[in-house]
Amino acid sequence: MSKYQTQLGYIVRETISGLEVYEDGKVVCLIENTTLDKYRDENEDIDDDLLESDIKELCETQEFLDYQKEYC
Repeated sequence: MSKYQTQLGYIVRETISGLEVYEDGKVVCLIENTTLDKYRDENEDIDDDLLESDIKELCETQEFLDYQKEYC
């Protein structure tokens, strides 16, 4: 399985279930059912902007859900 570091410093590791995203040694999110190939451009380079956008969106969603759990 592959491992990749984004410009913002996220470590992305491919697993059987998808992409595990680490920040400061801790898993911050999982992008399920995908591989790093989804983020490759026509030159086979990984598009950091697209990958980091998905990571930020998932982290924000998880933070929102965690916040909402406190009130349910």
